[in-house]
Order: sequence, then C-alpha cells, then structure tokens
Amino acid sequence: MLGRMLLAEAPKREEGRFFTFSARAFGLAAFAAALFSVVAAAVVWPLHHLAAIVIAVAGATIVLVLGVIWRSMMLPTIRRFAAYAAEIELERERFERLFTKIPDIGILWDIDGILQQANAPARELFGDGGGDGTAFRIIDCVTAERRDEVQRYFARALKGDAVEFETLALGVHAQRIPVWATFVPIISGGAVVGVFGIAKDLRPLRILERELLFETERFRSLFDINYEPMLQLGADRHILRANAAFERISGYGSDELVGETSALFSATGSEDIRENAYRRVMAGEAFEAESQLRCKDGHVLPVIAALIPMAHGTEIEGYYIIMRDLSAQRAFERREELTREKLRELYRLATVPQDELEPLLARVLDFGRRILEMEIGYVLGIDGDDFVIRAKGGSGRFALGDRVPIVRAISRQLLENETPLVINDIRESSFHEDVAAEGEPWRCFLGAPITVEGIRFGALAFSSKFLRETPFDANDVDFVKLMAALLGSAFERDRRARTLGDLALRDPLTGLANRTLLAQRLEREIVRTKRNGGELGILFLDLDGFKSVNDRFGHAVGDRILAEVGHRLVGVVRGDELVARIGGDEFVVVLNDLRSDSLDRCTARIEKAMREPFAEIDLPVGISVGPAIFGLDGNDPSSLLAAADAKMYQAKQARRPAGVR
Repeated sequence: MLGRMLLAEAPKREEGRFFTFSARAFGLAAFAAALFSVVAAAVVWPLHHLAAIVIAVAGATIVLVLGVIWRSMMLPTIRRFAAYAAEIELERERFERLFTKIPDIGILWDIDGILQQANAPARELFGDGGGDGTAFRIIDCVTAERRDEVQRYFARALKGDAVEFETLALGVHAQRIPVWATFVPIISGGAVVGVFGIAKDLRPLRILERELLFETERFRSLFDINYEPMLQLGADRHILRANAAFERISGYGSDELVGETSALFSATGSEDIRENAYRRVMAGEAFEAESQLRCKDGHVLPVIAALIPMAHGTEIEGYYIIMRDLSAQRAFERREELTREKLRELYRLATVPQDELEPLLARVLDFGRRILEMEIGYVLGIDGDDFVIRAKGGSGRFALGDRVPIVRAISRQLLENETPLVINDIRESSFHEDVAAEGEPWRCFLGAPITVEGIRFGALAFSSKFLRETPFDANDVDFVKLMAALLGSAFERDRRARTLGDLALRDPLTGLANRTLLAQRLEREIVRTKRNGGELGILFLDLDGFKSVNDRFGHAVGDRILAEVGHRLVGVVRGDELVARIGGDEFVVVLNDLRSDSLDRCTARIEKAMREPFAEIDLPVGISVGPAIFGLDGNDPSSLLAAADAKMYQAKQARRPAGVR
C-alpha cells in the first residue's frame, strides 16, 4: 500500500517542481521580450510614433506566443519527465531500503570485482576498509582456498547468470565464516554493469545443526543403541522404527516391522487389550503393563511393556513402546518354585517306609526325570565288574537286572570321582571319543555316585537323546547329589534291615538263604512272572560223596567245605539270583529271568566250579543237579521243588558209584 501511494504522489511532486522551474524560465524570457520591446519603442518613439507602437505590439505578441507554446507543448513533456524521475527515485528508495535494511550481507561489485557499496552487516563482517567501505576486492572477502571457486562464480554472474553457492568468508581478525552466497548480475542497457551479492551467515545454522546432531545422537543413544527393545509408532498405530534390541529379541528385521501394526507380534486373543492400551496412550497417559511378545519363530516371551505418548505441543503424534524381557525373572521364579518342590518331594521321599524300597526308587527316578527334563533314569548297583540295573525310569534300552560292564559305561566316571558327572552335549564334550559313547543314543547326561556306609554302592544316572533348552546349572547338580544321598541312606537302611532279617532267613553256616527265605522268594518270583511274563526256573543241587568227607575229616572240615561250596555257587550266578541252603548238603538256585538254555549254562558253570579241588581234603566232591521250570514242572513253590528234587535224584542215581551217598 505504501509503495502504491508513493508511486501515485511522486509524479505530482515532480510535476510541481518542473512546472515551477519552467514557469520561471518563461517569465524571464517574457520579461526580456517585454523589456526589449519597451526599450525599442522608447528609442523609436521620438523618431516615429507608429513604428514605436508596432514594436511594442510585436513584443507583446511574442510574449503571448511563448506562453501558448509553453502551455500546449512544454507542460506534457514536463509531466512525463516528472513521472520518469519519480519512478527512478522510487526504485532508488526501494533499493536503498532493501539494501540497508536486510539482515543479510549485501554488497555491490563493479565488473572488476571492486566493492562499490556495502550494507551494515557487510561492513560489520568485513570492516570499513579505508573508511568508506569500498576498498575491498571480491577475492579479499573469502579464504585463500576458496578464491578460485568464487572467481568462477563471479565470472558466471558477469555473463548474466544468477548463481548460488556455499563458501567461507574471511572477516575481520581473519574469521572464517561459513556463508551461503548469491551473485545476481546488474544489467543496464543490455550489458552487465555490476554484480549484486547477498550472503547468509551460516554460523547460527551451524550451531542449530550441531544442536540437532547432538539431540539426534542423544535420541539414537536412547532409542537405537538402547539394550531394551523399543518401537516408535504413529497415531495410525503403524510402526515407524524399531531398534536393534527389538529386532534381536523378536527375530523380525526392520523391513518386516516398519509399516506393520503391533498385531504382528501380539499374542493371540489380545485385541481388546491392545485397543484399550491405544486409547490410554493417545489420551496422553504413560503406563506399564505385562504383556506377551510373539516372536517370529512362534515362541512367546513374557514382557512388561511401557507405553509413552509422543507429544508435539498439545498434539499426540504417536507413541513409544519400551519392553523388558521377563524370561529371566520368570525362569528364576520357576527355579525357586522347583527348588521348593524339590525340597518338599525329597522330604516326602525320605519318609517313605523302608519296606517300600522299590517304589521309592521308582518315585525318585520319575521325579528326577520330570525336574531335570530327562528321558531316562537308572539306579545302578555294582556287582563285581558290572553295573546291575537296580531300578529304571523311562524307556531305556536296559531292563531291570541287566548287567553292563563297568568299563563300557559312562557312569564309571562316577566311581573315580566324588563329584557328579555333567555332560550337556556328548558330541561337544571331552567324552566324545570315550568307548562308552559308541552307539549310545543319548546326548546329555547327569549322574551322581551312591555311597552306602562309606563304600561306593553304585550310581544314579539320567540321560536323554534330546538336548535341554538350557545347560545344567548348579541347582541341577545339587539336586542330583541330594537324590543320590537319599538313595544311599535308603539302601543303607535296607541293608541293615536285611541284616537283621537274615538272622531268621539265612543259613548261619554259609550265609545263604534258608528254606523260609527260599519259599518267600519263590512266591514273589512266581507273582512277578505271572504279571510281567518271562520264565522262572530253579536248580536243586546235592553234593556227591559228602558223607565220606564228614567221616574221614570230621564235621568241622565238612562245615568249611559246605561254606566254600556256598561261596562258589554265589560266584557263578547273577547278582539278583538267589542261592539257598535248605539242609545238609542240599542247595537250591532260583533263576528269576530264565532265557533259552540258561539252565544248562548255569549247570555247566556250577559243575565246573565244583571240579576245582578243595584245599583241606584230597577227595573229589561232585554235585548232582535237578532243574525245574515254572509252568512246565510246577505252578507253586512246593511242586517246583518236588519236581527239581526228583530230577536231581535221577541224576544222582545215574552217576552214583556203588556205596557213594
């Protein structure tokens, strides 16, 4: 509005100035013409009155004609000139206002690059030179390394191009100031007569850039490098960015997450929970809640999620989700609960009545397999050079009573060390080349030695063909040690109870089972055979020629021979098979897991053992054997013993020489 007003008033102002000037010029001309006429008339009047009048009239006519000419011709020209002059003045005023008032650096250069005019910011930056601010060349205003570059841009401006570029200005006191400069050619009459330069001081911008970079790095440190999983979501619920911690814990890549919603990783059935959380955070509320993170591989992690609104002024533009994995906490809680459960169960197991040893072994193995997440459990007893399977849990390849050479069992390591044996993965352990690992289907193993009355009794062992989710820890090792100690105590109590019971059930001379214990054992074995299947057999044994030993060497030597016979019989049968002395020189062997031709093999071993000479006598002591098989020769203890006795008598009769009893 002010510009239009100035443009409208300026011609009138200039017209008045030129009208006054021209009017004064015309007045002087008219006055001169009138004066000339008056003087001429006065001179001529004495000579010729008519001529003097004509001269006066001619002078007046000249003045009148000049006035008409001025009025009709000069006034429009004056007005046009005044308008042009006003426009020039207005443009000059505009330029001066722009040039002096702009906050940026403004400089006018001639075509030789000499500073002609500089505004206040330019003079403040570069100084006043010789005092008038016009002593600088363009190359003096930039740093040395930028002079060639600036001269090239100046040359382009002299060719008529407007150019923009960033450079380093050289201010007072050799300040190096980053500026964004523009060169605009000044054209007059179709030729470039100078260059107008404008430069923006970039120092405030650089400060802002540094502050922005600092804030960006702070945000990056908080978001991208944060060890807690974080997401940034927009108001439309779509993911804008995810940090590395979230990618690592969820298994999703950034390209899979950006643009998706939280439904991608939310647990099934949590739609109402997500909707309620969204409404709360978009209302400006920050809060925490337990949730679940469904990872890319399908497993679900317990997390606690913090939702924080992302506000810009009063507008909520989105929100952040910060998660904390609760798996470790939940695992710790589970371990604590397992520890309490272990203690409760171990206490209950420790109070099991002693006459329930076999159920106790089964419960220990089942409980241990469940707590340790193992497939198979064994209780191993030592019998000579073998381990004997005393109890079994799970579907292992060994059965109760099976014998495993100690040298071929990994559990032998438990006999050499007091500490448990821990193998998290046999393929990556030092036992990979162990002979006991050949052909074994298991991958992980945990076992502890069982000690009874200070003597190594056997071992408690757990194994599995599947690797555990986590390696065995100290709690697992302590747990298996406690169970092994519990079993050691149970076996010790059982041994003491059996020792007391043996006073009534054992033969005092040989230490073998007597007739009462034999009958009890046969009853149990018959029941087990009927329940589990298999075959049960017995051998009825009678020494040949033993009466001669008593007659020649006395009953004391005869008793020692009977004890030696009992020792030899125990040495040739399996550890879980019963040898009994039922009277005089009669013995019975119970074979509780009969296999094809095992009666013959056992008979052969017994006969071989009896052929060995006895140190105290020089007489041979033979033996007659009568076998009987349950179901074939009898269905109860009495019928089995009677059948075996009859067969033994037949064998004795067939080999007895005359006079031998």
